[in-house]
Amino acid sequence: MKLLLTTGLTALRIPRHLGGGMIGLAAALAALAQPALAQLAAWDFTDENTAVASSVAEVFDVRLDSSNAVTRGSGAAASAANHSFRTLGFQDNGIATANTDYFQVTLSVMAGYSLSLGSVNARFSGTGSFCAAPGVSGQFAYSVDGTTFELLGSPFVMTAPGAMPQLDVAGIAALQAVPDATTITLRYYASGQTATGGWGYFSAAAGEFGLAISGTIAISELPHLTLSASPTTFAENAAAPGAIATVAIPAALATDLVVTLACDDPTEASIPATVTLTAGNTSASFEITPVDDLLADGPQTLDLTSSAAGHGSAKQTITVTDDGDAPPALGPGAIAFVGFNADGTDDLAFVALTPLAATATILITDKAWNGLALGKGGAFGSEEGVLTWTAPVGGVAAGSVVTLNSLSNAARSASLGTVSVAGPFNLNSDGETIYAYQGAASAPTGFLAIIATQTADATTGTGLAASHMIYLTHHADVAAYTGSRCDQANFAAYLAAISTPVQWVTEDGSGDQHANAIAPDVPFATTGFTLAGGTSYVAWAAANASNEGAGVDSDGDGVPNGVEYFMGEPGATFTPNPTVEDGKISWRRSASASASYVVTTSTDLSHWEPATSGVKDLGSSIEFTLPTGPTRIFVRLEVVPSP
Repeated sequence: MKLLLTTGLTALRIPRHLGGGMIGLAAALAALAQPALAQLAAWDFTDENTAVASSVAEVFDVRLDSSNAVTRGSGAAASAANHSFRTLGFQDNGIATANTDYFQVTLSVMAGYSLSLGSVNARFSGTGSFCAAPGVSGQFAYSVDGTTFELLGSPFVMTAPGAMPQLDVAGIAALQAVPDATTITLRYYASGQTATGGWGYFSAAAGEFGLAISGTIAISELPHLTLSASPTTFAENAAAPGAIATVAIPAALATDLVVTLACDDPTEASIPATVTLTAGNTSASFEITPVDDLLADGPQTLDLTSSAAGHGSAKQTITVTDDGDAPPALGPGAIAFVGFNADGTDDLAFVALTPLAATATILITDKAWNGLALGKGGAFGSEEGVLTWTAPVGGVAAGSVVTLNSLSNAARSASLGTVSVAGPFNLNSDGETIYAYQGAASAPTGFLAIIATQTADATTGTGLAASHMIYLTHHADVAAYTGSRCDQANFAAYLAAISTPVQWVTEDGSGDQHANAIAPDVPFATTGFTLAGGTSYVAWAAANASNEGAGVDSDGDGVPNGVEYFMGEPGATFTPNPTVEDGKISWRRSASASASYVVTTSTDLSHWEPATSGVKDLGSSIEFTLPTGPTRIFVRLEVVPSP
């Protein structure tokens, strides 16, 4: 375990007697005018031996209020190396602020202070092939608005692990006396001798900093704004305004003062860009408007800030609570695409890697995603249409393949369930990206899978990992997964194979190739995915139910075979029906069972309908909360094992 240190305020001691007369006084005043640099932030990477997304500082001045972590650009994915914060994502394409392969830190001070940077020191290590002669070039860049970056000095070249030349930034005016309302962002870029560079910050021994930033923090002499809000907590669906905020100054001015306002998460609450304190007044108020999103994101803590010329900034923290949005029923990797056709009438195919309930709907679009995070500004463009696939009655068992056919015309259909479309849906043979998600057509609440025949479209902000996305041959017209469908111990394990391009066969050429007798052709294969190791219903029935079907009650206990398989029961002994406890009924769920399920209800034992609410999948069990009221109700669990 590494010791976390912080630096605090140091008392300034001035000698009672200054030697050397006026010369000594002048030297002392000069020293006071230029305070010695202090270590503001430093990172010791000792024992960081795994791939980590970020690294927290061991030294971080208590007057800094920014994040104390080193983070990564989207092109600098984490990789493992001893005592390192490293990536294999650094390229050999030169250094430019437009590159996404970088490491980043942010620095800002609390209200009442100003920040000046002095120097940056760092140690680096990596693979010999990346830093081989003529070496790896490195360069830092800075920004004071988080958007526009300026490179610092010239690139420094390293041909072996070690310390970089100290970077002196004391002469950069933009990095001196930075007010508390401004955040400094520093980025490190690298370009070496290979396209995938093993390279990054490194600590050779415990107590040695792989990255250290020095500078000074001074008390601001400016009069300070104050910012308050009432109430400080409100719901996202509260009537506008959710709260009233007030900004104030110590004394009235003879002229108007324009105060700039900002909210660090405008997807949760919105405020005006400015508010004006008119001449002769010491305060002004503005409205905080809640934003009602579709995400089940719980309470969100936001920071409101105010800043004005000639004044220190102020901050107010507020909390926006969730209004009970339901989380997506399915998570990333619940399905995976196994077929793509942009020729002829357009077709897709996907495999269910988890059971899809009868109430499941999946949205599919080829609209452009803007790359921002869900609920944080992430959105689709307005072009193209959206498909809605709805599961059939009884749901879809894990391992089942669903084909979506003739999607570009009115005769579109699905092999299981139904499919409809809003707007034009035409797959492009010159490069396409298909997103599967849940939520509303224009407001996703969770992504499931991506298939692409290009790399230009954004996938960041979707919450998907590499295994949830398949990138096919550039501009492929027709493609089909041809890997194994029967060799994995669980369905999620198939993601690794499906996301590997060599497991696919593709065709790309002129004309319509979707049915030319050259693989792959449409219709796509609907052969289901099964599990190795005897965890299928067929294997269970052979061992427990004399190979009888899922709807048969082999042991005569009133519980069908399929339900006993789903619950992990042996099948040859009595299985009691569940009882009501605290108004709830629950059924056990076996982790090895591969099946879809639906809870159905009836008032007469003749007509059964899927329950539209009250069902919770707890992983190891299925729970149903009984509706209140005088009407009697019958409940049963229906199970459809995977093929």
